[in-house]
Amino acid sequence: MQYKTHFAGGALITLAVLQHTEYVSPEQVVPFAVATLIGSVAPDIDHKNSFISNRLKPFGFLVRRTTTHRGATHSPLIVGLFSLLLYSGLELTEFSSYAYPIAFGFFIGAISHVLLDMLNPQGVPLLYPIPKAKRFRIAHIRTGGLIEKVTFVVLLLLTVQLLLKTV
Repeated sequence: MQYKTHFAGGALITLAVLQHTEYVSPEQVVPFAVATLIGSVAPDIDHKNSFISNRLKPFGFLVRRTTTHRGATHSPLIVGLFSLLLYSGLELTEFSSYAYPIAFGFFIGAISHVLLDMLNPQGVPLLYPIPKAKRFRIAHIRTGGLIEKVTFVVLLLLTVQLLLKTV
């Protein structure tokens, strides 16, 4: 999936979660939403030409030296561990009141990314780091193809519908 499709998925999950949780206060909504959108593209830090990798070049370079595309960064275990690390790090700063919404937002954004990449023929390593574990996929949608473009539009329409319902 392309970054814009992941952003659309991230926007949809942001609104859906905000409608169904009491754990994000009004002053935490913006940090939560930003973290969710960042999380929605973060797993692609392992791809040289990705939106996030092009903006965090040194970090992307280091990640690519240790994993392949749709490898460790697309594992729910690694996403969870990184989110926990993010939470723990923020708890030690003056931003501790935002630790939960930022870490939770990043987590659900990254999980939305993993779920969308399960629509790709390559699938994702849900059981990473188990060696030679099966990659999971639920469809064969080619990145940048017509079906992905339709998926993007559907995600946008659902996001707008949810936004209008919220207002």
